[in-house]
Amino acid sequence: MLRWLFVLLLIANLLYAGWNWQQQRSATIVEARKTSAPTPTLMLVEELGTPPATVAAVSPALGSPPEKDEQPQELALQCWFAGDYVNKAAADRAVSVIQGMQLEARLVAREVPDEPDYWVHVGPFGSRDEAVRALQQLRGRNIDSFLIDEGELKNAISLGFFSQKSSAQRLLRRYRDLEYSPQIHEVPRYKTHYDLFAYGRVEGADIEQALAREGLTAKSSKREKKSCN
Repeated sequence: MLRWLFVLLLIANLLYAGWNWQQQRSATIVEARKTSAPTPTLMLVEELGTPPATVAAVSPALGSPPEKDEQPQELALQCWFAGDYVNKAAADRAVSVIQGMQLEARLVAREVPDEPDYWVHVGPFGSRDEAVRALQQLRGRNIDSFLIDEGELKNAISLGFFSQKSSAQRLLRRYRDLEYSPQIHEVPRYKTHYDLFAYGRVEGADIEQALAREGLTAKSSKREKKSCN
């Protein structure tokens, strides 16, 4: 009996010792956690100093165009028709004006149909001998005439050459009773025009102003580069 009582007391002491050790260990862990936790530090507002300035991004106002460089852009090379001249001397003066602007000048001559001339004639005849006999007869009647010996009216006889059609028609009526029927032949006539082209970094208005200062009027128009070559 005493032996069992001793065993029970021993077990009770062991259990108490274990429980006591467990309590001490838990308290130690809690204390360690409290010690390791950061302690907040109180600071006065004056100690904080001036806070760093905050830079706000300023957005451009809506609708405001971005700033651009004010440097003028260089003009592109351009070809301009600078005038149509019927007088060669005026065309040469215009060329000098264009070249004085440090531009390339090109003068192109072209033939333009003009009012035709009117040739009153009889014939042509089948041969020169026949034409000569008709010429002698006409001159025997005091009609001013001559033999045409080349061109499309070869072996015809000229009675008059006119720049006005009305004049040719009057002569035709005058000789309507001749045994040879007179006719009117239109002779094409052309006049020379001079087209001026300018090439370089320039605007058409500048060309017009430069020519106007020299008494040369022209209405410029832009052309393809090949016109200035």
